Amino acid sequence: MDIRFLRVKAGMTQKELGEACGLGQSTIGNYEAGIRTPSLEVAQKIIEVVQKRGVNVSIADLFTSSAAA
Repeated sequence: MDIRFLRVKAGMTQKELGEACGLGQSTIGNYEAGIRTPSLEVAQKIIEVVQKRGVNVSIADLFTSSAAA
């Protein structure tokens, strides 16, 4: 599972997710493109934000590419 998938499932733009996490839009874009990897702290914040939008996901799902949606 990737960040872009979670963001889209939550109905958010890169800018919205970035603002909700205290990050820039370009940082979210870099995570989605695989240029950068979020720290555990940032990953947890992303999970919290998308969970509030109704996405059922855990921190383990974010770091497991074969996780079910």
